[in-house]
This record gives sequence, structure tokens and C-alpha cells, in this order.
Amino acid sequence: RTFAMAGIKAPELFDAIAAAALPRLDEFNSLGRANLAWAFVTSGMKAPELFNAIADKVTPQLGTFSTQQIASTAWAFAKSGEKMPGLFDAVAAAALPRLDKFKPLSLSNMAWAFATAGV
Repeated sequence: RTFAMAGIKAPELFDAIAAAALPRLDEFNSLGRANLAWAFVTSGMKAPELFNAIADKVTPQLGTFSTQQIASTAWAFAKSGEKMPGLFDAVAAAALPRLDKFKPLSLSNMAWAFATAGV
């Protein structure tokens, strides 16, 4: 996350992280997966295979995510530009019953993510 926040481009590092993370995604918890997606999009690095794998893992688990993790996941996938309507359907299903628990920033991030993703 530090490289992404500092705006440092390190394509070889991100490629290596994607390659190392892909076969180990089951070892990541929900926060780890959300942070991994966030770091890639914040850095501007494209990793469609990684994003598809993360989507496959998180979609059935979104109901167990915190409201911030739901919003962060939606934001990261919208920012990635990857078309994932199934993921956004699952995000909506997980978020709707708990919208009153979302902090204002998470609500605005969710609205932005859905508008940006075109879903």
C-alpha cells in the first residue's frame, strides 16, 4: 500500500505481487483482498487476471464484509475499469440491508463506484 500511496510506479514489483497473490488468494482475509485491489488501482497498475480472481473470491463473501470493506471493494473495482456486473450485484445485495450503518464517506464512495461502473 505504501508504494501506491506514494505514487511510485513499480511495474515489476506489482507484476510479481500479482503472480504471488493469485495462487494464495484463499489465504487473504476480506480486508487483505480489498487492500490488494485498492493498491493496484491506486498505483494505476492493470491486473485483470488478479481482479477476476479477487472478484470470484469476494463475491460470495460480501455479506461478511464490514461496510467500509464493501465500499472499498466497490470503489476499487469501479476504478479498475474491469466490467464485473455480478460483483456489483453482490455488493448491492450486501449493502442494501446495512446502508444505515455506512459512514457518509462510504456512502459517497458506493454511489461513485456504481455510477462509474455504469451499473
